Amino acid sequence: MADRITEGDVGKPVVHDGERVGTLVDYENGTPFVDPNPGIAETVAAKLGVEDHGKAAFPLERAAVADVGDDAIRLRVDL
Repeated sequence: MADRITEGDVGKPVVHDGERVGTLVDYENGTPFVDPNPGIAETVAAKLGVEDHGKAAFPLERAAVADVGDDAIRLRVDL
C-alpha cells in the first residue's frame, strides 16, 4: 500500500493512530516528503504544487505507511 504514494498525494495530512502528525509537502524523484508541523503557507504551497519542501520536511519511509487513502496517509500504528 505504501507504494501507492504519488505526486497527487501532496497536500494530504499524515496521520498516526488517529492524530495528525504532519502534511505531505513534496514528492521528488519518487520520495515523499513530510513536514511535521506545517503552517498555513506550507500547506497551501503543497496543494498548489510548489516544489520547495523546505528544511523542516523529511523523507517519509514507505515502510512506515499503512495506507494511502483519499483523505489522508496513515502511518503504521506499531511505530
